[in-house]
Amino acid sequence: MALLQLAPAAEKIESRSNLATILPSNIPMPICCDACDHEQTYTMTHLRQLPTLVCEDCGDARPFSAFELNIIESTLKDMGYFLQKRA
Repeated sequence: MALLQLAPAAEKIESRSNLATILPSNIPMPICCDACDHEQTYTMTHLRQLPTLVCEDCGDARPFSAFELNIIESTLKDMGYFLQKRA
């Protein structure tokens, strides 16, 4: 008969593994208009196309840059979130 021996609480083994969450590429990301601060959401699939963002409120338009995309993706990665490559 085999006995299960439990380790005392002082010898408790802690498992500290990093957890990551995979986000779908169609996850909405909020982006505020530079001109009027109106918040709109765009999917990561759309932002990866480096589109021109047009504000629904004031009509201001500006291109979304590769630098901004890199910042969003690296910030999410640092927080433990990873994005799917495609929808």
